[in-house]
Amino acid sequence: MTGDIMSVSRLRMATDGKGVSTLVAFYGCPLKCEYCINECNNNKHTLLGTARALYEPEELIELLRKDAIYYLMTGGGIVFGGGEPLLQAEFIHEVCRLAGEGWKKRIETSLNVPWESVATVVGDIDEWIIDIKDLNKFRYQKYTGSDNKKVLNNLMGLRRLLSPEAFRIRVPHIRGYNTDEQVARSAEWVKKTFHVEPDVFDYIVV
Repeated sequence: MTGDIMSVSRLRMATDGKGVSTLVAFYGCPLKCEYCINECNNNKHTLLGTARALYEPEELIELLRKDAIYYLMTGGGIVFGGGEPLLQAEFIHEVCRLAGEGWKKRIETSLNVPWESVATVVGDIDEWIIDIKDLNKFRYQKYTGSDNKKVLNNLMGLRRLLSPEAFRIRVPHIRGYNTDEQVARSAEWVKKTFHVEPDVFDYIVV
């Protein structure tokens, strides 16, 4: 089993949750977003901070252990991102199984994957950082090239299994796709449904 990894970014400070973390970004994404800086569907571009694209779980753990003391001292740990990390859920599950006790495990995801991928790691992940783009199916489709049915189904599935503290839900204002009023509607739904304060932010388009 190998993970197709785009980059490994170490010693990140409070950018992906509490503490010092290592972001493991995976290739591949089911979406074709209008604005995407990661080129996560292009596995031919130069890797940043990664010696090779394919890691076995044990190899990745060996690299992660270099910063284990920082995870333990600060409440940080591993962040799985991408691309869409849940496309490689089995690999992530194995990494989490091998990870040190006390390491936080977080995932940055669009949730636009089959429920089976979510269920594979639901017992492993401490915090779900979810970018919902927009709740309206037409705006979502226009921006991503995909519908959001899986996103909504997976959100409700996780809601039944996890406490509010496990969610960090991001609601972006995307220039040319949604308005402040539409963003506010999505944010209000998140508050009422998950009892958490959503992260509302502007996508920076370059």
